[in-house]
Parts: sequence; structure tokens; C-alpha cells
Amino acid sequence: MSSAWIDLLNLKKPLKFNEFLVNFNTELYNAKPLPNDIQKQLDERWNQLLSVVKPGRVLYNESKFRLHSIDKKMNDDNNSFHFVLNLGLTDYKSFICTQQQSLPTEIRQHITEDHLSHPLGVGSILITSDDFIVLIKRNSNCVDSPNLYDIPGGHAEPKNLKSYSQENIIEEIHSSTIAECVDETNVDRNSLLVDSSFYVLAITRNLNQYGRPSVESCLRTSMTSQELQQRYNLQTQSEAFESTELKFWPLNKISDLLNPSSTIISITPACHATLTTYSQLRTKANGDYVQKQKSKDCLTVDEEAMVLRYYELQLKDFCEKFEPPMTKMAIAVCMQYFKRFYLNNSVMDYHPRDIYLICVYLTCKTEELRISIIDFLGNIKNSTNIDQTADIVLSYELLLIEKLDFQLVIHTAHRPFEGLIIDLKTHYLRDNVNDADRLRLTGYEFLDKTLITDVYFLFPPSQIALTALVFASVKAAVNIDEYILKHVYGSLESIQMQKIKETIKLIANVVNTSTKFKKSEVKQILEKLEKCYNINNDPRSDEYKKKRLEQFQTITDYEARNLP
Repeated sequence: MSSAWIDLLNLKKPLKFNEFLVNFNTELYNAKPLPNDIQKQLDERWNQLLSVVKPGRVLYNESKFRLHSIDKKMNDDNNSFHFVLNLGLTDYKSFICTQQQSLPTEIRQHITEDHLSHPLGVGSILITSDDFIVLIKRNSNCVDSPNLYDIPGGHAEPKNLKSYSQENIIEEIHSSTIAECVDETNVDRNSLLVDSSFYVLAITRNLNQYGRPSVESCLRTSMTSQELQQRYNLQTQSEAFESTELKFWPLNKISDLLNPSSTIISITPACHATLTTYSQLRTKANGDYVQKQKSKDCLTVDEEAMVLRYYELQLKDFCEKFEPPMTKMAIAVCMQYFKRFYLNNSVMDYHPRDIYLICVYLTCKTEELRISIIDFLGNIKNSTNIDQTADIVLSYELLLIEKLDFQLVIHTAHRPFEGLIIDLKTHYLRDNVNDADRLRLTGYEFLDKTLITDVYFLFPPSQIALTALVFASVKAAVNIDEYILKHVYGSLESIQMQKIKETIKLIANVVNTSTKFKKSEVKQILEKLEKCYNINNDPRSDEYKKKRLEQFQTITDYEARNLP
């Protein structure tokens, strides 16, 4: 996939839109006209496309900016430089006919680089407040990239401008990027952090479409993925017809999408280019930070993942042996607290050996497992200093809640799975309760396996529960096909049924593809972690105690000044 695009800028850091210049000249930068006979044949192909009526397809011709080339211009004042976009005009029809369509050799051989449309596209990684990137699945009837997942995007529109000044064109590129995010996902325009979190990442050329250019950017929204999904479901956005669903992908799992061997979902070259550039810039920023801190022993991303997986197993084992016993749903909640905490925090900042205990303690409260701190500490068998452990648990509890954004309600797959079992008993296995009990036991085995994966970040609990039921029916040899067809699929259309089947396969694939590691490898990484761990966040360290004392003193001084 990486060979399907090139980055024209190769930036070392993201840029603001006002750091670009424009040189607009239609005489220099417009495409050269094609021979009359070739143009006539392309016109006929365009008319054929217009004559094909498909639901969800809206095809019409509009003018676009044509990117001819990009120059670098030095700024003599501070030795910096600007990128200059050399732009002309073209139209969408020319793009479809010269770059998007598969043309016979007798036509293609007459179309050179100077004849190509090269309309300047815009696209943006849209990141939710809970750190998911937003992907749209393009409608199967779209002329451009049907059935592929893509980031929101489109084109800057010359028709919106009264004059083609540099300021107007840059503003149009800027505003059209925002408009595409709104028009395709229905994100609230007021939630977009345009002033603080809106950057250009790259200008790419899609080699699969003969070098089609696009300005790729990154934009954040204050909306959560759930809030955005709810707005998308309203289907009130102006370009709702262009997509069939939203996919929310964890920001820290971008590498899974970019893996050449990955078959999770198919993304467009433009999407691949933008995510790759974003990932590279983040990696560079991380490297700069590590270098700034002068630490040579920081963990890599893969090493952090291995540490987390190790402690997830420790946490699961601790919960299963906990007294009084924790319900399976409580264990699932606890695991999700732990996973969510490390979505936005590094193990080098907060050690998992402490965080997983606080996750259990918090779960005891949210799941109404009433237990005193003394009884809780009784479950920690290898603690050498119980009083110190108690201080750590109590002092970190509020930190955990804060890092979870005070979102303590976790929806697991256990409740919908129980609902399916009850429904199954009522409608299908009324006379064979033993089969239902076998399905429950086998289904819980599957749900237990989900806890050591990131499946909860990718799919809703109801779909995970349905997958557990299907898995259990196969393993326990209980035929529930009739129940699935009548009571789950019901009156769904064949396309919707196919989507559910594909989702079940994806979930099963994620759950059954477990990460394996050797204890010796983990031991080495944990030793490495001890060397780069941020002691300022370690409740055992003098630095942490000093920081807490300063915080306490600040509060005390404030109260002394302001309280009667």
C-alpha cells in the first residue's frame, strides 16, 4: 500500500494552513487540452457515467483547483521557508475521465502528465475526544473508491470564491476541509478544535490515480466517538449518501491498519498516506521527547504493549482469586478501567503494578462489592508494607478517576449475552434448558478471552455478546440457526445480515489471535522499565512525597487567604 502514494512535503513537524503560499496562474498551471478526437471519446464516457442511475450516486461536474507543482520559498528574515502551491483550474469531469477511469490503451497513450487534471483534494484525520480516529466506509455506488474506508475528505471549491487571491484560496482549502468533516460525519461544527488542533500533515499524490494530489490534515473534535456515532445515525448531514457507516479506530492502534498483512479493513491510499504520515510525525515527536529527557532506556511501543499484556494477565488472575468473589461482569469492568487508563498514559509514567490494584479497588465501589480497605489489602499476598500499599491505593484513586475522565460506567458484553440466553430459552430452548446452560458456560469462556484483547475498543458489547453465542453454539454443538435467523436477523435485509456475519468473523478473529510472549522477555522489559520509570509519579519516592506536600501547602495557603 505504501507504494501507492508519495508525500510531496516530507515535513518534520505539522504546519498551520497560513504557513503555505499560493501562486495562482491559469495560463501556466492549467492542464493542456487533449486532441479533439480523444476529448470527444472522454466526453462520451462521461455521458455514459451520467446515464447510469444508482442509489447513493450523485455525479456532477464542478470546477476544482489544479495542483501543478510545489516550490519552497526561503524567508530571509528567520531562515525558515514556506511551501508555495502552484495552482490553476480544472474540473471534476476531467479528473474522472483522465485519472479515475480505466481507459483503453488507444486513449491512455495520448494522455500525458500535462493533460492530467490533478484536482487538489482535501482530507483530514478526525480525532474524537476519547482518542479514536474516524473512518467512513464509502458507498458501493460511489464512482471514487467504493466500499473502502477513508478519512473525511473532498475538494476545495473555486466556485465559493469571488476572487482567486492567495488569502482566499488558502482560506478555501482550510474551510473546505472542515466542511467535508461536517458534511460526511455530521460532527458538530462548534465541537471542532480549529484554533488549537488543526494542522497540515502532508500533501500526497495517489499513484493509483496517476498522481492525484491532496492536502491531508489532522483535526480534533471535543465530541466522543459515541456522541459522533449518534449524530451520524441521524443521517442529516448533506453528504450522507456517500457513506454507509462510521468506524472508530483507536488512535494508538494505527499501526494495525497500516500493516501490509492486515485484512481487518480495506482503506484508501489517501487514508493510508495520511495515517502513515501522522504516525511518523508522532513517532518523531516521541523520539524528540526521549532525547530531550536524555533517557536512552525508554520502552518502545511494542515493549509497552507487552508490559500491559503481562499486567492484564496479572490483573485477571488477581480478580479471579479475589475475596469476596468478584462477578464476571465486575472483572470485565476492572479490565476495561485498566485498558482505558493506558489509552492515554504510558507505563513509564504510571507503573501498572500500582494502577491495576487501584482499578480493582475502584471496581469494588462501582460494582457495589462492599469491602473495607483492610479487607481489600488482605487480598494482596506479596506486599511487604501494607500501610504503604494502602496509602498508594487511596492516593491514586482520584488520579485514576480523573484519567478516566470520570466515565466510570462500563458496558460489557456480559449483560447482553445473558439477555440472549434468556431470550433463547424463551423462544427456542424452552424444553431443553441443559443446552442453554451449556451455551452459557461455553459463551463465558469466549467472553473471558475477550478481556485480554482490545476488542472492546473496536466493537459494541452487543456484537461481542452475539459472537460469544455463535461461538458457544459451535463449540457446544447446539444448533441455534433457526433462532439466529428468526429472532436476531429477523426482517433485516441481506446486506445488513452480511454486515453482521462479517462483524462476527472479525470479532472472533481478534479474540482468537492472542499475543504470546516469553516470561524471560517480560522480565528484561520490566527491568528496563525500572530504569526509565518516572519516579515523580511513584508514591514510594521522595520526589512524589515532596510534590504532594507542595500541592497540600498550596491548597492550605489558598484556604487561609480565601476562607472565612
